Amino acid sequence: MDLERFQGCLVGLAVGDSLGMPAEGLSQEEVARLFGRIVDLKDGWLPAGYTTDDTAQALILAESLVGRGYLDADDVARRLLEWYSSCPPDIGTHTRRVLSLMEAGMSWQEATAEVERRYQPLTAGNGSLMRCAPVAMRYANDLAQLLEASHLSSQITHPHPLACYSCAFFNCVLSRVLRGYDKFSAFSFAMEVMAHAPYELLERVEGVPSKSREELSPTGFVLDTLECALWAWWNFNDWAEAIIALVNMGGDTDTNAAVAGALLGAQYGLGSIPEKWRFQVKEVPRCLELAERLLALARGDS
Repeated sequence: MDLERFQGCLVGLAVGDSLGMPAEGLSQEEVARLFGRIVDLKDGWLPAGYTTDDTAQALILAESLVGRGYLDADDVARRLLEWYSSCPPDIGTHTRRVLSLMEAGMSWQEATAEVERRYQPLTAGNGSLMRCAPVAMRYANDLAQLLEASHLSSQITHPHPLACYSCAFFNCVLSRVLRGYDKFSAFSFAMEVMAHAPYELLERVEGVPSKSREELSPTGFVLDTLECALWAWWNFNDWAEAIIALVNMGGDTDTNAAVAGALLGAQYGLGSIPEKWRFQVKEVPRCLELAERLLALARGDS
């Protein structure tokens, strides 16, 4: 494990998020009509270089991990609620529902159960997958803890099994990449470790290496986002080319680019992310500091 990969992971998440922000919610045709082809940071519903709730929640999770030393779900929930109470400009519908019930006095366990009861089966969104990378960073050397923490980090807002298992699968891949394994080894490891995951998930990810861009669905459904991120990571050897390809597909562009950006950033390191974007994205200094501290925890440094 090295700092270059850890920094590439968090910075890749934030820069990917920022690149995808202007096109969020647009169709591929609308992206083309409004922007031509997105190849740089652009103004959108936020100014160029700003990030969305994807980065905000990932950094909240990272800060809790470095502050507590382990995944403390109550602490993460408290930090998420503080962030929600600050009226952030962007927050997903499902997460908003959970946090609004928490603000009204429910525990996170009660709030998530209530949202599941009211809205199932439409509760398998990508709102926990988008923030889960810091768990892989913290537990890159501890598979048992990684799996447990991946599920728990999702359950704070998204207890749907597909959301929990998607976080675990993604973090299995990411943890191996952070340790320097190649794509084939990392993917094979995750398929073996996660053989008990829901068949719907395994069927999706197993087909990723052979899928074309036209077969992807870049929506907010957690399996769609997981598939898009793995596809971009598998098929590109260049961070910017991969993220630009995802962003111009439309859909949930900020989240798809954030999740893929974390994985590709870990694969190819901080230097693979264009320097001009790293200077423009506001949260990059915070990402660099947290990545260093997560690496120290993963190594067991005192």
